[in-house]
Amino acid sequence: MPYLHNFPVITYRIDASNRLTQVNEAWTEFARGNHGDALLPGDVLGRNLLDAIANITVRELYVRMIQLARSGQTLRFHYRCDAPDRRRTFEMVIRPLEDGAVEFESTLTHEEPRPSLALLELGRPRDERLLQICSWCQKVEVDDGRWVPVEVAVDILRLLEANTFPQLTHGICEPCAAEWTPCNG
Repeated sequence: MPYLHNFPVITYRIDASNRLTQVNEAWTEFARGNHGDALLPGDVLGRNLLDAIANITVRELYVRMIQLARSGQTLRFHYRCDAPDRRRTFEMVIRPLEDGAVEFESTLTHEEPRPSLALLELGRPRDERLLQICSWCQKVEVDDGRWVPVEVAVDILRLLEANTFPQLTHGICEPCAAEWTPCNG
């Protein structure tokens, strides 16, 4: 657990037009350490945060959370951001700043190792199939509409036998969406 105490808090800010105006060094370190070279400051500053969210439901949820922050509320919730070889839970705090700016702060609260999952590794060969993963809990939607842990999805979908992997797309599962119903209303 000493890693948790040494893990830096990731902070970023958007202006009143939702453009990223500031990312801290922890953002940069996390991007580099997780093959996120396209997320380095020179590539993201000045861009609209919402443009990075492809799933319409997740984007609408972020729009609502940003609106709540701009109305003076501070929001706090947990979400998963796994690596191929570990499960990670972060706490996100979204708080209002002056002039319609909003700050996002992510703190690592839990991390545990697991056998590496090739499905989550960047650089693996991908095909045209899409596999939806929940942006909050990291469960994966399988063919029958159930959302299951990623390890279970790999077995159900027989992905260890495949030469290529589906592309991952982020969404939100029904249980996580239900938690945010008050925020959506």
